[in-house]
Amino acid sequence: MSFSLAFIAHEVHRHGGQERAAAEVLSRLARRIPVTVIAARCELPDAPVVWHRVPPAPRPLVAGAYLFARSARAAERRAGCTLTNCIGASAFDADVITAQYCHAAFTARFGGLRGGSAVGRAWQRMAQQVFVRQERHAYGSRRLRRVIAVSRGTARELHEFYGVPESVISVVPNGVDHALFRPTPDDAAKRALRASLGLDADACVALFCGGDWERKGLRDAIDAVAGQRDLLLCVVGRGDEAAMRAHATARGALAQVRFVGKTTTPERWYAAADLLLHPSRYEAFSLVTLEAAASGLPILAHAINGTEELVASGVNGYLVPFGGEALREPLLRLRDDADTRRAMSVAAVERSRRYAWDRVAAEYFDVLAGAAT
Repeated sequence: MSFSLAFIAHEVHRHGGQERAAAEVLSRLARRIPVTVIAARCELPDAPVVWHRVPPAPRPLVAGAYLFARSARAAERRAGCTLTNCIGASAFDADVITAQYCHAAFTARFGGLRGGSAVGRAWQRMAQQVFVRQERHAYGSRRLRRVIAVSRGTARELHEFYGVPESVISVVPNGVDHALFRPTPDDAAKRALRASLGLDADACVALFCGGDWERKGLRDAIDAVAGQRDLLLCVVGRGDEAAMRAHATARGALAQVRFVGKTTTPERWYAAADLLLHPSRYEAFSLVTLEAAASGLPILAHAINGTEELVASGVNGYLVPFGGEALREPLLRLRDDADTRRAMSVAAVERSRRYAWDRVAAEYFDVLAGAAT
């Protein structure tokens, strides 16, 4: 079937989460159909896409999102494509919306809070109210034909909180590049990699990867490793490092936590680690868990969107209740049992196979083609 696609998002590139997911899918869709990207930033050098640049949303985003959507609407009309697909409420409305988050669900369950001062929390509450209204408007549009949810849990949330009919929701998960994210071939290669990263060859290395540290549970991860021998927590990404250092100090865990910062080669850290510690409170479907699984890491996490589909508890990781205490026992089990880690590593890679980007993009195309009929 022949149709053309206008894709609206704030940014499309191979960094971050939803930005990278969009880049991986669009680079493959552009081999089959004409694709126009409407965004403030687009980095797809390997794909034959047309980029209509629009001004970035002014800060704060809660106020600037409207201006971005207005500019995107004008660019969409100029593009004249058959079908328009956007991420969440980045556009006023669209034929197809890809749901990489559900602000109403996060607000209902956690108040939309990500930590910080009393003033910061008050601002977050107000911002979440605006984000929820924007999403409610986009998902309630008469124009909407299909919704692509990246996990079954996100699909349930869209139906529960926004009343999106189940009949228009398709679940197409996020994916992973198995050529980039893969296990080290043997123990010698892993030791050499750890030496190059300045990591102890014999310690059990738990990896925490991502930003938005309060939502993703870094405090709980620090609590879980505190006071435990031969455990090192490597934190890859950016956040409020001063606050987390203070928390680690208070818990007597500062020597056990290494803040790596942002990296352009996360695959090296996955390959060097022994397990992924991912106590996030809310996700749609975290790319971090998929990359960790493809890299052969057992995953210690909560049963949230996406993770509940990827992790079979006791097979390729453990799903536990919220809180640092709940994380500690399975964490120590993985630290002390190399045979279990090896078995879970094999299982993690195998379960990740279903999420290859080529397969994901093919499923995504099928949804778009159905919407274009």
